[in-house]
Amino acid sequence: MSGGLVAALMGLAVVDSLNLSTIAVVILILLTVQRPVATGWVYAAGAVVAFFGLTMLVYFGASFAGTLVEDLATWMRRVIFVGFGVMFVVFGVRRFRTRERRGYPLLRWVSPVTAFPLGVVATLADLPNAFPMFFAVERLIDAEVPGAAAVAALAGYTAIYAVPTVAVLVVGIVLKNRPRDRFRDVYDRLTSGEVAASRRMAGLHFTLAAVCFVVAVFFV
Repeated sequence: MSGGLVAALMGLAVVDSLNLSTIAVVILILLTVQRPVATGWVYAAGAVVAFFGLTMLVYFGASFAGTLVEDLATWMRRVIFVGFGVMFVVFGVRRFRTRERRGYPLLRWVSPVTAFPLGVVATLADLPNAFPMFFAVERLIDAEVPGAAAVAALAGYTAIYAVPTVAVLVVGIVLKNRPRDRFRDVYDRLTSGEVAASRRMAGLHFTLAAVCFVVAVFFV
């Protein structure tokens, strides 16, 4: 693989790793469960395993489709940009009214035994936000990277994806009670309060949606 491709994959992985939903759940585990260390690590393992499984499913599915469809990479880019456009339209519509941020109430059954499937389910539910991974797969297929090298690259991509979650866990474990107030502030900021209605932000989202649709139709 070229240095440019490696740099692109690393950049996409960094963007993908900034998953606020996963980080918020990890913070909530550290703040509320009886065995936060074990539960946090098992949850993170479930999330990482599920994410890597998804990357493999997308990669091998796209590779197989590439044997049936000409210019698959082009069609993947179009689908991705159309998906972006739809996402921005939804965001724009939602900014026309004030809404409350949703919290993440942790159920009583969350424990080291149930944390792994929770991580899997949470990762699957958050798939629409994993669009950088689809770009990464598209780049690997477009560059005709051999299968073994592509799998290794996606394993590295997953490792970078896991860094923020692991970092939060390590900080919570090493510093114990000291970061508790800071974590609670971060969690409250992510999951409480209101998102005020804003026509300006709605217009920005609709503009971004239009740009995505134009790129998908005329420039991909």
